[in-house]
Amino acid sequence: MEGAYREKYSFIGEWYDNQASLIRRYNVFYYPTDETLEMFDLKTRKTFVRRFKVNGITLDSFYIGCTLYILGRLIKIVDFACEHTRKQLHKDIQVTFILIKPIPTKTAGKILTQFQERGLRLSKMKKACLTPPDVDSIYRADVTKPSYPFLLDHLTNQLVYGVELVGKNAVALVLEIIGDKDPLKAAPGTIRALYGVDKVRNCVHASATAEDAKFDIEYFFPPPPLRSTRLRLTATLSNCTLCIIKPHAVREGKLGAALELIDDGGFDVTALNMVIVENINAAEFYEVYKGIVPEYKGMVEELSSGPCVAMEVVSKDKSLNTAVEFRKLVGPTDPEVARLLRPYTIRAKLDFFNLQLRN
Repeated sequence: MEGAYREKYSFIGEWYDNQASLIRRYNVFYYPTDETLEMFDLKTRKTFVRRFKVNGITLDSFYIGCTLYILGRLIKIVDFACEHTRKQLHKDIQVTFILIKPIPTKTAGKILTQFQERGLRLSKMKKACLTPPDVDSIYRADVTKPSYPFLLDHLTNQLVYGVELVGKNAVALVLEIIGDKDPLKAAPGTIRALYGVDKVRNCVHASATAEDAKFDIEYFFPPPPLRSTRLRLTATLSNCTLCIIKPHAVREGKLGAALELIDDGGFDVTALNMVIVENINAAEFYEVYKGIVPEYKGMVEELSSGPCVAMEVVSKDKSLNTAVEFRKLVGPTDPEVARLLRPYTIRAKLDFFNLQLRN
């Protein structure tokens, strides 16, 4: 029996059925020996789908709160389905939340890279503009402190990044990485020591406990009914272009480097959201290439293989055409050609960009 347990892990997954306006629940089984999945409908008590392999999904993809794209459905893993899985996977893995305060895009990129170099994975991310109630909710433990009015003024109507991080002992590790709230007291090499100015402008806020993290994540990344009213995306839709960082680059921890290169190239990131693109939407997005480029099928499969990051990019020089100038910065589609002919471009340095122009 123990040998059989070792061959699979079991989770509870939920899928929100938009047409029926209800949540459907499944047992999701993962078999590490051949990296296959199986799903069992908990209501009908029948096998929903037999064992099959999903590109991009490994055992590391599973944690409580993650969302996986399986057979056209976004399945949210909400719990472990057996004690064996809980004991094996939940010993040290935690989910936590950070808020990157108003800082230059390049600095935000450096901060993200620092977290990922310490073994933490970005699982959710969004840029938003905070209102006073938002600040009150995220800083609920500080609202009575004398410094709170200054913090409220610093964050209100400002663009920030909310990030969900996953990793071993993530809550404590993040607090260690960011350092003391006072940058002057923070240990050398910590984020606040490197980039902070004072106790208010100290770059990053982090959840103090696992319970705080759960509240913060649910607040910053609300369910569908609240997304249109709380912490909406910040797109300007003016003289901009869309830049997508593909799933493989997100998995490889290159998002921070991308933000740095965009900032250095003379552009601002005015909106950002980490999303999972369903296969049908990826096919529609790349439809212009269908029947034209032989890589079309692979492009669709890659874009829908996991979380990607969509960004609105705007030129810092308002007199320039953002779409035209950003395309120059990104460089030729073939990274080998880019390295030979345009070595200063982003594709010559990091091969993971995709563009769709907006006039």
